[in-house]
Amino acid sequence: MAKKVLLDIHSESAYYTLLGISCHHKDYRLSFLLNQALDSEFLKMDDLPLFPPGTKEATDFSFYFYKDEDNFNSYFLISNRSQDNVLVPAFRQVDFLLLIEGPFKKAQKDSALRRIKSVPNILMAFEIDLSTIKNYENLLSDIEMHCMDINKRKKGR
Repeated sequence: MAKKVLLDIHSESAYYTLLGISCHHKDYRLSFLLNQALDSEFLKMDDLPLFPPGTKEATDFSFYFYKDEDNFNSYFLISNRSQDNVLVPAFRQVDFLLLIEGPFKKAQKDSALRRIKSVPNILMAFEIDLSTIKNYENLLSDIEMHCMDINKRKKGR
């Protein structure tokens, strides 16, 4: 009898890398320091409105974006904390999430983590397995929709 093999074609987590960063910096200061450490150009975008678990109202989380054209990667720096809420409660110790979309090899990840850890006052930086985050698909789609909305408003100007 032939065996059936089921492929999960909806698995997007392989296309994303998530890093957690703990530090005492404000979002604008961290983006500035990451720009220096990673040779990037993070830009402040409109805050990301999300519904953290257990809330009924949208909460704004600071949001920065950088497009690496050479390596075909998009970087999203998102605050894990707002004034009263935590975006990903499973990682309360994390102050910022750095989501990398696109092909990101182990050597690139190791280099990025080493450079992030070299930034003064970074307490911790580590990779987070996306599958450990409840409803990570919703988070990814919310980020995508937010970016589309920003682009739509830019084109309307």
